[in-house]
Amino acid sequence: MERSLAPGATIGIVGGGQLGRMLSFEAHRLGYRTAVLTGGAKDTPGGRVAEVEVAAGYDDDLALQRFVDLCDVITWEFENVEVGLLEELATLSGVPVRPSGRVIAAAQDRGRERRALMAAGAPVAAFREVSTATELVRAVEELGPPVIAKRARFGYDGRGQVRLTAVDESTARQVVGSLDGERMVVEEVVPFDAEISVIVARGIDGEVAHHGVMENVHVNRILDTTVTPPVSVAPGVTAAALELATAIARHLDLVGVLCVEMFVTGEDLVVNEIAPRPHNSGHCTIEAAPTSQFARQLRAICGLPLGDGACRPAAMVQLLGDLWGRGSARPPDWSAALADPGVHLHLYGKEEVRPGRKMGHITCTDNSPERALERALAARRRLGRGS
Repeated sequence: MERSLAPGATIGIVGGGQLGRMLSFEAHRLGYRTAVLTGGAKDTPGGRVAEVEVAAGYDDDLALQRFVDLCDVITWEFENVEVGLLEELATLSGVPVRPSGRVIAAAQDRGRERRALMAAGAPVAAFREVSTATELVRAVEELGPPVIAKRARFGYDGRGQVRLTAVDESTARQVVGSLDGERMVVEEVVPFDAEISVIVARGIDGEVAHHGVMENVHVNRILDTTVTPPVSVAPGVTAAALELATAIARHLDLVGVLCVEMFVTGEDLVVNEIAPRPHNSGHCTIEAAPTSQFARQLRAICGLPLGDGACRPAAMVQLLGDLWGRGSARPPDWSAALADPGVHLHLYGKEEVRPGRKMGHITCTDNSPERALERALAARRRLGRGS
């Protein structure tokens, strides 16, 4: 077994967003330092908290080498990057990358992701990989409409996706053009009863742990609310979801944290996608569990015990830029949300406000997930423009 990384070491975080920000909070709690590679942006949410912000592109050779030289271990808060050069430099420098570039490469490409999931024995929706309009027409015919056509790479929060109920050669050309001519994954639409996720961690010694099952609701393809434990999923399905997420983590030889998103269809599960990092649906673990998803990411990559992640009943509601109102720089009334002493407000420190952008979240714990969600939604409504 590899030796654990002691406090005082520097955790390198690829990505400058809110997930890296929250990971830095946990790192500092245990006495670690953090360095953030932002991709080019300056004064990022993660960079404001880290000891060092490397504001350079992911393809900047000199900046990547500087970043690697700062780090004792490298992890991710954002997977849509080219990983080859970074991993090569880290390997030459002897810096471990956790999760590995192989895991990141699988998660960032929907075709590779589907193949990796199938190799792990996970059920996925029927799909085809296509590159041309002719191949798209054939895929729709074979799968039967409706289908979802998605960019194979660099799509998230519903971006780069289109639902098709019928398609001819002309329509297919338009779709291919709208996705910038990128390779696509076309998959059947799954008529699900519920959306769930499992945040699973695996350490360098092979220890695996989870936070239970989260039940999620998306609005306009962006996660809106999460509750745990799930309120509309049978116990047998919950147990199967935990086993499935654990099997995927082991198959990928994961070291770090992985979110496995699934559809529930009756008594069956279909894996929708994976994210090899903390996830919005795990935010409630910060207050609901003794060891949050961010603490577990830190513990896993540093070779520490994964801790107790059992969650008490909790809920999370997302705060989008829409709360500020179109054309308005006036922030919502945060004091109104915090009028409930059991409500926890997390703001991400993003200066640019725009509709659909994740600006923060609210969490609440209670005796039941329904009651926790009721209180969290009420807090968001009190902000004045929440739903």
